[in-house]
Amino acid sequence: MSFHVTVKGDPALAAGLSNDMMGGMGAMGSMVHDMGHMMHDATKMAVKVAHAVSDITFIPIDTRNKIWVTLNQPSYVGGDIVAGTVEMDCIVPFFAKGVLIKFKGFERVFLQEHRTETEGTGNDKRTVHKTIDHKENKEFFKSTICVYPHQGSVNPGHYSFPFSYQLPPTLPGTFCEEGKDAMGAYAAKILYKVKATVDVAHKHDLKFTTKLVVNERCGDLVKPSYGENRKSFLLTKGKLVVKCWLNKNAYFPGETLVSKIKANNTSTKQTRKVSIKVHHRMELRAHLYHRTITHTVHKQEYPGFQPCFYGKRYLPFFIPVDLKPSSSLGDHVKSSYIISVEFDLPGAIDLSVDLPLTLYAPQFLYSAIPSQPPGAPLPPDVAYRHPWENDDNVNHCNKCKCNFSLFNRKHHCRHCMKIFCSKCTEKATPITKLAYPKPVKVCDECYPIASQGGVKYQSAKQMLASYQEALRAYYAQYIAVYPWMAEQQALLPQAPPPPQYSSGEPSAPPPPQYAA
Repeated sequence: MSFHVTVKGDPALAAGLSNDMMGGMGAMGSMVHDMGHMMHDATKMAVKVAHAVSDITFIPIDTRNKIWVTLNQPSYVGGDIVAGTVEMDCIVPFFAKGVLIKFKGFERVFLQEHRTETEGTGNDKRTVHKTIDHKENKEFFKSTICVYPHQGSVNPGHYSFPFSYQLPPTLPGTFCEEGKDAMGAYAAKILYKVKATVDVAHKHDLKFTTKLVVNERCGDLVKPSYGENRKSFLLTKGKLVVKCWLNKNAYFPGETLVSKIKANNTSTKQTRKVSIKVHHRMELRAHLYHRTITHTVHKQEYPGFQPCFYGKRYLPFFIPVDLKPSSSLGDHVKSSYIISVEFDLPGAIDLSVDLPLTLYAPQFLYSAIPSQPPGAPLPPDVAYRHPWENDDNVNHCNKCKCNFSLFNRKHHCRHCMKIFCSKCTEKATPITKLAYPKPVKVCDECYPIASQGGVKYQSAKQMLASYQEALRAYYAQYIAVYPWMAEQQALLPQAPPPPQYSSGEPSAPPPPQYAA
C-alpha cells in the first residue's frame, strides 16, 4: 500500500512529515491485515458450526421408512364418517414431532376463451385475436387432525394411528374432465384428498397423499321417467306421436335399462331406425364466464318401424361402465346426462325424445340388492295394426286383380294394411281402436268392422301369459345362485291351472287370429 502526500511549504518539513506518515500507515496496514485474518477464521468457524447444526437438525429421513393410509371404505357420500389408520414402517430411527392427517375438498375450473376484438380507429383499425384464461377455485373443507401429538425418537418397528373424520353433509361427487373445443381448452376437477404427515423437520417430513372418492348421495326423487314428442309432415298426411318410459331416472354404470316405446304413426312415413344416445352435459363457470359443453358418449341402434305402425316396443340399453357418475351439487362444475331416443325418418327432420338421466357410482351404499343376472326376458313387442304390405311385392289389386300403372295408383287399407286400387278403397271411416280418430281409407271387406271401431291385430293381454311363463323359467334358472330373486318371483301372478277335460272331450280350440 502506498500513499502520495503533497505538502506546500518547507521541503525539509515536508520530507519529515512524509516519512512519519508512511511509518504510521504501515503499522495501520499491518493491524488491518491481522484483523482480516481473524475475521476470516471466525467466519470459517461459524460456517462449520452452522453446518454441524444443519447436519444435526435437518438430516433427510431415510427413504426406507414408509407411511401410508388405509380407509374403511372404497368410497363415501356427504355426511359419512371417514375412518381408517395411518400405517408407518420405521427401518432407520429418526426424531419426529408428531403425526398429522389432513382432509381437503375443493373444485377447480379452468376455461380458455378465444376472443376477436377490434382495436384502433380510422386507418389504424385492426382485428386482434386474444386468448383469455379464466380460473377459479373453491374449497369445500380443509381440516387437520393430530393423531399422535407426542415427540421423540422413533424406534424401528410398525406403527398404526387410528383416525376418524365426518364429511360435510352435501358434497358434489368426485369429477375430473379436461379437453378442448372450438371455444378453447377447458379443465374441471372436483377432488378430495387425505394427506398423512410425520412432522420431522420442514421439507424433510415423511408424507403420503391419497385421493378420497366421494359420490353424491342418492336422493329421494328416484322415480319413473317419461317423455313424449310428436311431429307433422309437410308433404304427407298424418303425424307421428312417440311416448317413452324408463322404469327409473337413476342408474348405475354397467346396468341395463329398458326403454318402453309406444309409437303411433298415422302417416305413410317409415322409421328407418331407432337410436338411443347418451349425451354428457357439463356446465362450467369461472367468475362471470360460463360455458356449457355437450357431447355424445354412447350410442346404440335398433331396427325401425313400418309405415302406419301403432304398438309398443321394449328396447334394452346397456350403460357403459366407464361413464362417470353425475355431479350436480358443485357451484362451478356440474355434470349431468340426457338419454335421447331418436327416430330416423326419410325426407324429414328426425324426431327425438329426451329424458333426464342420473348416474350414481356402483357401490353397496345405494343398493342392498345385487344386479340382475344376464339374460332377463323382455316383455313382448306388440303391434296393434297389421304389418304394412310392401309396395314392391304387389303388382295388382288384392280384390279386383286389376294391374297398377301410372294412373292406377296403389292404396293401403288402414285396417288390414293390404294394397288395393282406388275403386276398392273409396270408403273412409274413423277406426277408434286403432288410434285413427279421423276418417281413413279402408277396403270394402274391412269397412263393416272398421266402422264399429276395428279389431286389434295383436293384444298385449293375450301375450302376457307367455311372457309370465318365460319369467318363471328365468327365475327357476337363477334363483339358486341369486336367492334374493325369490321375493320378485313371489310377486308374479300365479299361473292358472290347466283345464281338465273328460275322456272323449275334444281339445281346446286354438286362439283366434284377432283378439278383441
